[in-house]
Amino acid sequence: MASCQTKETQVQHSIQQLNQFTAQLLRKTKGKSDLIAGIKDAQKYLTANKSNMHQHIELTKTTSRVQVSEKTMKAWQAAVTANLTEVETLKKVHIGQALQNEELAKQLNKLVKEYKDLLQK
Repeated sequence: MASCQTKETQVQHSIQQLNQFTAQLLRKTKGKSDLIAGIKDAQKYLTANKSNMHQHIELTKTTSRVQVSEKTMKAWQAAVTANLTEVETLKKVHIGQALQNEELAKQLNKLVKEYKDLLQK
C-alpha cells in the first residue's frame, strides 16, 4: 500500500509541475511589446526545462492504473488536456498577427509543436 501512495503522490506532484511549467511558459509570452521576443523566451524556457518535464510525464505514462486512484489518473488527463489547450490557444489569439508576420507564425508553430510533442510522445 505504501508504494501505491508513493506513486499517487508522485503523479499528483507531476500534475502540479505541469501546471506550473505551462503557466510559466505562457507568462513569457504575455505583456511583451515584442511578441516574437516573448515567444522566443518561452521557447528557451521550454528547451531548458524539457528534460525535467519529460521525467514527470514519463512517470505518469509508466504508472499502472492499479498504482494510483482513478481520480488521480483522471486529474492527470484533465491537466494534460487543459494545459495543451492553453498553449494551443496562443496560435488562435495571435492568428491575425501571424498571418501578416511569417517569423511570428514560424515561432508560434515551433513552440506549440514542441510543447505538444513533449506531452504526447
